[in-house]
Amino acid sequence: MENFEELRNDVVEHLIKNNITISCMESCTSGLVASFITDTAGASAIIFGSLVTYANATKIQVGVDAKIIEKFGVYSKETACEMARVAQKIYNTDLAVGVTGTTGNLDPNNLDSISGEVHYAIFYKSNLQAFTFKADVIKLTRREIKILYAQEIFKSLHALLNL
Repeated sequence: MENFEELRNDVVEHLIKNNITISCMESCTSGLVASFITDTAGASAIIFGSLVTYANATKIQVGVDAKIIEKFGVYSKETACEMARVAQKIYNTDLAVGVTGTTGNLDPNNLDSISGEVHYAIFYKSNLQAFTFKADVIKLTRREIKILYAQEIFKSLHALLNL
């Protein structure tokens, strides 16, 4: 795939064409994955909702098990999986994405943060896959880091959907 716009469009058009519904629970990407989905005309037919749960308390409030955050940390594959499961449950979608990580700086509220590391999970067809992506983000802005992470998620969606 030559460029991100083409890859993103392929993913969303496939979802629309095949009536595959999607939802998201995003932390460090702050809704950017959902925003990229809605950049394609007709996306309203397949995106049922998205939650931006930046704070731990908000994740817990919407249904993420506090024990998972406590045991594995908020920046973990386990928390990303729980976020995807909760988004899928809330919106009753075929596919759900959960994403948590840091955007470059160390988080004083979560001492387990690692600069430039994102964990995300994709729930699809009763299968839950977790991913970790690490990047050198020292010279990137927070926005550039969020875009980088969202692009990685779309690459994984592209592969998962066999496009």
